[in-house]
Amino acid sequence: MYNSKVSLKVCKEYSLNVIKKALSEGFDDLGGLASFVKPKMNVLIKPDLYLATDPNLAKTTSPYLISALAELIDDLGAKCVIADSPNSDFKQSKLDKVYIKTKMLEASNNGHATLNSNDKISIFENVKGVSAKELYLIDAINSADIIINVGKFRCDKQLGLIGCGQGVFGLVGGKIKKLIQNRCFTLKKYFNFLVDIYETVENKLILNILDGMVSNEDNGSPRILNSIIIGQNPYAVDSVALRIINQEENNNLLFKIASDREKFDGNVELVGDDIEPLIHTDYNYPILKDSGLLKNKSKKSLLRSYNFTQKRAIIPCKNCKGCKACVSTCPMSAISMQSSTLGEPYARIDYDKCINCLKCVRTCPYKVIKTKTPLKFRVIENSVNKNLQK
Repeated sequence: MYNSKVSLKVCKEYSLNVIKKALSEGFDDLGGLASFVKPKMNVLIKPDLYLATDPNLAKTTSPYLISALAELIDDLGAKCVIADSPNSDFKQSKLDKVYIKTKMLEASNNGHATLNSNDKISIFENVKGVSAKELYLIDAINSADIIINVGKFRCDKQLGLIGCGQGVFGLVGGKIKKLIQNRCFTLKKYFNFLVDIYETVENKLILNILDGMVSNEDNGSPRILNSIIIGQNPYAVDSVALRIINQEENNNLLFKIASDREKFDGNVELVGDDIEPLIHTDYNYPILKDSGLLKNKSKKSLLRSYNFTQKRAIIPCKNCKGCKACVSTCPMSAISMQSSTLGEPYARIDYDKCINCLKCVRTCPYKVIKTKTPLKFRVIENSVNKNLQK
């Protein structure tokens, strides 16, 4: 199902040779990089480039780590491309600016890797998805034989540790992120969506590496942690990261959801260097609640954001014939039968469970169920369609 072995390596310098040595030793702890990467493979290295910012601020993956990893992959005769989708338009001009600002351009200039120039988006299906069964992910995934997820040890005030488990959100194409965040406005729904992504690509995502040499705390300040964490399971890697900052792994909602969906059982076989000297007891970590993702927003305002940006099904109760066709076809059991004041049955949608698949719209034999498409959704949809790989 998954491998729980995780290698922890002490790494105190942003130096290519030092990082390369730490990575090599970490891979050896897991059976060697050659056991994962074969000659002539196409390897997608996915760093955390969510923001066009200087890597010295410790908010994006270190270019030195990416450069060292690419060199090790190249030595095995494989080809690698550096690809991620930042929190902006997923188009070449924006990508170029991100590559320059995060110094990924420099990381690729040694010739061991190329930067992704494919700004297309593809639709990936996940029949077991909880928050989504169709995911709009970067098309570069299709060209990759394997994916190596290189997350950044950083913390967000509302999401907690980003790491590798949440870092997969970077595979979502551009502006679609905004639609997802508005739709998944509770941590539970959002974290389920992250597991949906992992579940969709897990056959290709064979390694997860966490850049913890310098972390970014909840207050935005860099914190030296001197660590690189490597494993096959992203939640196992993040579990070790939480130990380093003296946080309880058992209280992590993402881990619980991953466990419920049989992606992680909480057991980690830690190998490599001793974790005790690396533990920080005073790390500024946020207290998370399963509530709105948007800070200081009421449920009403969150729903307003949802309504303004989501294409969704609407069932006019007066027109509903009570045939229950939509109830039986809904994959999330989000539609139930209600009774009007006159005792007439009608269908009602629970939007907390709805994943906007619109199967009910297509199934309704009386064409009663309509689709509401707000202006903001159409604007974003038009932008996405320009990038959609047909």
